[in-house]
This record gives sequence, structure tokens and C-alpha cells, in this order.
Amino acid sequence: MQSGLAALDPNKAVLPIIALIGLVPVLLRYRRSSRLFVVGYVLLVLATVVTNVENLFLGTVLNYAEHYLGLMGSGLAFLFAAYVRRKQVLGDDEGSSEAADTDGPEVAADGGRPEP
Repeated sequence: MQSGLAALDPNKAVLPIIALIGLVPVLLRYRRSSRLFVVGYVLLVLATVVTNVENLFLGTVLNYAEHYLGLMGSGLAFLFAAYVRRKQVLGDDEGSSEAADTDGPEVAADGGRPEP
């Protein structure tokens, strides 16, 4: 057992602890609209755990799992979360600008009134 623990790098061994501590506020602030962010963060936590376990057994397999599933998966989850959020924000802006166009006075692009 001690020889197995000696294979762990102390710098890498701290990463899962920090990631798990950081997971607490992420889960406390969980909202349905932020679930993709939570998925990305959980995949990062998984990658930090796997990077330590790969030193004990199944090194090559777990190395691929860490990089492709953990890190690349979290990047794709964050990318998709940003895309979905951007669509929500632009959808809200389009709805409010259409209402402003029909209800309010005309306004020039620089914020002033258009010239007749």
C-alpha cells in the first residue's frame, strides 16, 4: 500500500481536494439554467481524481480517460453552456428591441433622435 501511495505526486494529490472544495459553492448555487456549467465542473473534478488514480493502475487507459473524457468533455460542456446562454441572452434582447420599436419613439443609432 505504501509503495502505491508513494507513486502519487503531492502536487497532483492536492488538486482533487481543491476541486471538491470548489464543487461545494457550484452545487449550492445550482439552478436548472446552470446545469451545463455544473456538468463541465464535475468533469473537471473527475479529471483531477483520475490523474491521481492513473499513477496506481491502468495508467494508459486512465490517462486517455482523463484527457478525452474529463478535460475535453468539460471544455465541450462549457462551450455548449456558453452557446445556450448566448442564445438565451440574444433571444431576450430581440424580444425587448421589437417591443421598443413598436411602442416607443424612433431613436437614431447614436442614441439621438433621427433627423426628418
